Amino acid sequence: MWRVVGVVLLLAVLVVPARAAGEEAEAEKPMPPPLPLHTVEGSGGVLTTDMAYLCNMMDCCVRAERRGEECDRWFSNPSVAATALFFGDKYDQVYTISGVLLHRIELSYAYHRMNLGGWPTAVQRATGLKVSEHDVGLHILGARLNLVREGQGDIPWMPAVTVGARYKYNEDVWDIDDDLFGLPRLLGVTNNEGVDFTVTASKTFAGILPKPFILSAGLRSTEAAHIGLMGFTDSREVVFEGNAVFFVTDRLLLATEFRQKPDNLGRVPGLVGKEDNWWAVCLAYILSDNLTVAFGYTQLGEVMNNTENSGWGVQLKWEF
Repeated sequence: MWRVVGVVLLLAVLVVPARAAGEEAEAEKPMPPPLPLHTVEGSGGVLTTDMAYLCNMMDCCVRAERRGEECDRWFSNPSVAATALFFGDKYDQVYTISGVLLHRIELSYAYHRMNLGGWPTAVQRATGLKVSEHDVGLHILGARLNLVREGQGDIPWMPAVTVGARYKYNEDVWDIDDDLFGLPRLLGVTNNEGVDFTVTASKTFAGILPKPFILSAGLRSTEAAHIGLMGFTDSREVVFEGNAVFFVTDRLLLATEFRQKPDNLGRVPGLVGKEDNWWAVCLAYILSDNLTVAFGYTQLGEVMNNTENSGWGVQLKWEF
């Protein structure tokens, strides 16, 4: 895994596509950078929290604007990302794709494959029961509407506001439930699917610091346990999340984020702990008009049987 990540990053640096010389001569202003990143749920944001800005906001429309024309394209080129998260003896692979419809609607899909690390062994030692699944798969289908554009109505302080919904389906939680004779149900898992609803506001500030910075804040209504990787409960809660992104240079960005988590599962000492809030710090570098690489350090708190407060992740995101 480490060698693969290293090779991919090396190739990304060595084979970054340059713009055609004719296109550079034509351009009067830079193309939109490949930001925001993809969150682990497929939407535009940092690594775990949303921003109100949508991914790949139609570079063809920038070209049309330069010619003084209206953009008549109804769907953007897609954005794709691969993310690897490592926390303790567990790791999570996430593959995402998104696109923008009618300049306002972001459609996305994310697939998680999280390895459970030593949790199945810990369960067998504690209960004598064998867990056949050592990985959990989670599908996430998302749709977000950019309800208010930043500065809309010629109001300088107006943030961008985006609302969204995500359908999540856990393909393995009932198999684990069968192996453990209904223990997840006893702890509060009532479903293998659920829907999150979100509202997010983002604002870019310039002229205060030497470089611009972005602040985002949002609310999420969810029934998910560990974003759905441990299934879904029958308790819907509204939780807070937010992030701050600082441009260190035109290409290097530093971000920090916080995600409040619900805590509605029962406890089994040594096997299932409380669900803690998430913190992360992320460093992203824009390698080209299409490619961004990001590195993150995470504080996830209790994740099943272990405290995972020194995790890290890497993401490669490409905008076509």
